[in-house]
Amino acid sequence: MAFAYPTLFLLFTLIFFTLPGILLLQRSKIMLTFFEKITIGTIIGFVLFTLMAYGLLIINASFLLIPIFGLMSLFCTKNIFRSKMNYSAADCGVSLRASSSLKHSPPQQVFDPEISDQKAARYSGFRINLDLLPKKQLIFLFFVFILGITGQMAVIAPSGTYFNKDLVFWSSNGHDGAWHIALMEEIKKGYPLQNPAFAGEKLVNYHFFSDIAPAQFSKFFQFSNLDLYFRFFPFIFSVLLGSIAYLLGKKLGGSYSSGVWSVFFVYFAGSFGYIATWIKNQSIGGESIFWATQIQSSIGNPPQIISNILVMLFLYLFYIYLSKKDVVIFLLCFIVAGTLAVFKVYAALVILIGLGIVGLIQIIREKKFNVFSLFALSSLLSAILYIPNTQNSASFLIWEPWWFIRTMIVAPSRLNWLDLELKRQTYIAEGNWKRVLQIETTGFLIFFLGNLGTKFLGLIHLVKLLKKSSNNYLFQLIIFIIIISLILPLLFLQKGVAGNTSQFLQYFLLLFGILAALTVSLIQNKIKLKILKILFIVIIVALSVPTQIGLLYDFYHKPPLAKITSDEIEALNFLKLKTDNNTVILTPPHDKYLNLNIATPPIWAWFDTAYVSAFSARRTYIADTEQVDIMGYDLNKRLEMERKIFIDIENPHNLDKTLKEIGINYIYFPKILRPKLDLNKTDFLKLFDNNSIEIWKVN
Repeated sequence: MAFAYPTLFLLFTLIFFTLPGILLLQRSKIMLTFFEKITIGTIIGFVLFTLMAYGLLIINASFLLIPIFGLMSLFCTKNIFRSKMNYSAADCGVSLRASSSLKHSPPQQVFDPEISDQKAARYSGFRINLDLLPKKQLIFLFFVFILGITGQMAVIAPSGTYFNKDLVFWSSNGHDGAWHIALMEEIKKGYPLQNPAFAGEKLVNYHFFSDIAPAQFSKFFQFSNLDLYFRFFPFIFSVLLGSIAYLLGKKLGGSYSSGVWSVFFVYFAGSFGYIATWIKNQSIGGESIFWATQIQSSIGNPPQIISNILVMLFLYLFYIYLSKKDVVIFLLCFIVAGTLAVFKVYAALVILIGLGIVGLIQIIREKKFNVFSLFALSSLLSAILYIPNTQNSASFLIWEPWWFIRTMIVAPSRLNWLDLELKRQTYIAEGNWKRVLQIETTGFLIFFLGNLGTKFLGLIHLVKLLKKSSNNYLFQLIIFIIIISLILPLLFLQKGVAGNTSQFLQYFLLLFGILAALTVSLIQNKIKLKILKILFIVIIVALSVPTQIGLLYDFYHKPPLAKITSDEIEALNFLKLKTDNNTVILTPPHDKYLNLNIATPPIWAWFDTAYVSAFSARRTYIADTEQVDIMGYDLNKRLEMERKIFIDIENPHNLDKTLKEIGINYIYFPKILRPKLDLNKTDFLKLFDNNSIEIWKVN
């Protein structure tokens, strides 16, 4: 039974993502290989599934989702068998076993897990001539994938598991996981969507599209929310991240090695943070000490890893469209770019701004509107999807130039280089602008190179792109995305949690990693002496992976950061099973100064999270104030009310009246955080009581 649910999930992924995506690709006149069809088809299918689910959610017809995509899968399968009825090895010019002549073919003809013959490339089915692959290259590529996926899964899969009957969480997964699971439960309830941690208010200013597909899988197939969020979907996303990186790197570099190195830089290459941590305390780590979170860590942030996948897919499809001008590929580019805003608005900004600039360049140079039309249509779709779910977002970004560099230098948790900042301030006071410029340049270079790590080698290929970009719109787009995703966080902060704007840097790091892969591949191929080639590879790997190793060490050498005890799980299940779907629950205010002196504290003592909403499937009056604040809600009144109820009110009549006025149905609290007022003196009914938790009903 341990493998039954993962196997079933993979089967449903094939049926509801891969095959519907391939069905759309079959309408294209472009010859795609097996590997391309599986990868692109799955990503496109996921996007279409999400988009369709959202549309059906709005019209209260979600029950049609599974039949529609089931029929699409049947049509795709029918097309595959119909078109391959007469398929034979002779038809595509290859044998099912490698011929002796093929065994001696030049490496460039057989290097890839794809069918190179054009007729075979038309094959939309699931047979693939693996004998065409050099076994060493296939095994090595598979090894890199396995290692990369394992490394990513290691930082998320252990969370949301049971240990001694308690549900445990590592890293920030207790907070982020609770929020996304709460959103999944909200989506399952139907439209209009409310904020599960701010009951009664519309869900706005958040990219919830990443939670729609998991919510539907939970609703229709009864998969565990914990498995879907912490294990099943992360596995699929990790596979797709490496696969599309391989395809994009191979397409741009034109070789197997450029594809493999692209996978390596996406999965393993971190920052130079380990140099800083070694100087500070003789340890390796510091993945985000220069502020940017590395690509491999995006596994814990569903909107981020999905946007990374979609950005690479868009560039890949854009490459094909520019060379073939295929209408279906144009449509796919439109869908991917147009939906990015509701998966991750940062990604949409860098793609659409870059696309708009390239479109204007094409109009000026060629008097053609292909690219600008794509920009305009994608922007329109983005607006249609994004604006209805947005409110008061004009002040979303705050002008604060150089904040990341300044805080990187002075923050104790980062470089803690106060002397450099004091020198800068002294030189400003003296009017010594030459020295000020020198210090600012030093800070920028540390920020730039520190975040990139070995990905800085991409500068070499970036120069090549600049030289060739005058007549190549793809190269122009890549360059503009890199520039935009670097400049925006250097100039703006996000309201609420300032550091969130550093997520723009993900696309800067992502594309620099691909360019670095092309550079390393080129250098590797130019080194003729085998021992020097091996030495070069060892150096690149050794300089790239320490922060990833440090991340895993930090993750596993500590106990879980938070837990939901078995007593609390019992209480949350009671709420889920015994209360109405639209119930509103009042929980205690988070006390950040509370210290229980426990290695793994209860989640409510660790951080302010939406865990009650997540695991009871009920909305809370106010919770996860950090997330709610980022989204632009006015917290003050509810925070005051929460404090008043739990700490200030002493008159039972006043409490009863207050709770009824604000629409509270139940009060939920750990006994350590019980209200100051004795609830036995009220008209409330105690519905649940165990060793740790009490639940009271407001009559």
